Amino acid sequence: MTFKKIVVLDKVLLTEQHWKRLHELASEVVEFGGLSPDEVFEKLHGEMEVEAKPMCWTQLAVDAVSVEELALRVHDADAIITCWTGIPDDLLRRCENLKYIGFWTNIVGHRVNVELARERGIHVTRIPDYGTDSVAELTFAGMLAVSRQLLRSHRNTLSGQWPYELLKSGQFVPKVNEIPTSLLLGKTLGIVGMGRIGRRVAQLARAFGMKIQYYSKHRHVKQDELGAEFVDLTELFATSDVVSIHLSPYAPPRQINADLIRSMKDGGIFINTSAGMLIDQEALFDELKTGRIHAFLDVYEGLPPKKVIKSVSTLDNVFTYRSGWYTKEAITYKGDYLLGNMQRFLTGDRSSAVWDEPEEEEYITEVPCPKERAGV
Repeated sequence: MTFKKIVVLDKVLLTEQHWKRLHELASEVVEFGGLSPDEVFEKLHGEMEVEAKPMCWTQLAVDAVSVEELALRVHDADAIITCWTGIPDDLLRRCENLKYIGFWTNIVGHRVNVELARERGIHVTRIPDYGTDSVAELTFAGMLAVSRQLLRSHRNTLSGQWPYELLKSGQFVPKVNEIPTSLLLGKTLGIVGMGRIGRRVAQLARAFGMKIQYYSKHRHVKQDELGAEFVDLTELFATSDVVSIHLSPYAPPRQINADLIRSMKDGGIFINTSAGMLIDQEALFDELKTGRIHAFLDVYEGLPPKKVIKSVSTLDNVFTYRSGWYTKEAITYKGDYLLGNMQRFLTGDRSSAVWDEPEEEEYITEVPCPKERAGV
């Protein structure tokens, strides 16, 4: 059994083998989506000032199309592949032939009304886990970059300012307690949110010889399993040398507030590779400007605030943008899972439906905020 027509609404990344397999699953495959690079950045920078920010800022650079245009693109399709393009309720009602929607991502509640899709007999799937190792490894890459001041060392090496030579020649001999770099060994890591990624970060932290404490709504990690101790959020921020955020994007906005950020230890490192809107970003940057704490950030409340980042980038903070998931291994796995979902559907296996999958603990670490429905 195959699909009659698959419409790919976004420029998803698939290997040549994946594309070959995809074409074997349908009589016809049609691709849409894709602005030019200049159009993307013009659109992004124009929308940075938008007041009403969507839940997912990855949607901003998507070529916005009307429901009417979407309906023309998918009117005769029985399967859709999408990632950033939301599927409005009206489209679900219009498409009589549509049987399947496959998302090339994990969070879909704000992109499609899964209950309405179910009522309409449309099977919706997602990829629940593809970046656990990628995000966990980036978390430690950032942690090490900040704790060992790799960016400063890189700049010094390029400019010929070598602290080792200054020490050897006796021109600059710091006091030992003034040496800015430090080991992770023996430090306390506070993990906020113990889902898949949080647990993987804890496993890596054990290999570095760190003491691990965590906060989660559910005390689901035994101390003898990961060597992690449960503490409340206030204690975690006040006593951790490194704080790493691993909550769901559906957790309440700005749950990590100014008081928690200000309570961090002098010299503490703040890491966020989950979702920017969970943090009081203004309070965090205010604290970074003092130089009292440092940070590695891969996500922001909106797009990266360039001016603010530049103002604190010389203070041994490290900034990237949505690099956590972006590895060849994670993307290859996404393609495997996407096609596996579709093949299971064609063989009559409905176990991969969004509504049939048990929620992972990382998605219910905190009470979810109301999910915005695309097109509602």
